[in-house]
Amino acid sequence: MLKKLIKRPWLFYATIATLVFFCVMLWIPPAYVFVDMSLDKQYHIVFFACVTLLGRLSLRLNIAWLLCVVLLIAVLTELSQYWIPYRHSSWEDLQANLTGIAIGAVLILSPALLARLRHSHKS
Repeated sequence: MLKKLIKRPWLFYATIATLVFFCVMLWIPPAYVFVDMSLDKQYHIVFFACVTLLGRLSLRLNIAWLLCVVLLIAVLTELSQYWIPYRHSSWEDLQANLTGIAIGAVLILSPALLARLRHSHKS
């Protein structure tokens, strides 16, 4: 069944690798993270926008199901930080995750919406 859902295997595995990387980063104490943590919210936004886009490009899922899966990942990663030393979950991080998902969804849906607008103006 999983084979039927995967549209582009190499991209699917890249998406999984990205998620694994993110989960590993959760266990590294912030003092040892090699990125500027003052941009934390921007990282959340970019990461979840990319995961949403990669999910769309690599899986044969209806957009609603894709958004449910990515939303679940966003919520679970925030909740899991409650039990990880050196980390804390926050509503602001969840909001940044959701903003990234929304940006990804807009980027996915905009070509179809633009095509409809062009078609309606030609009629």
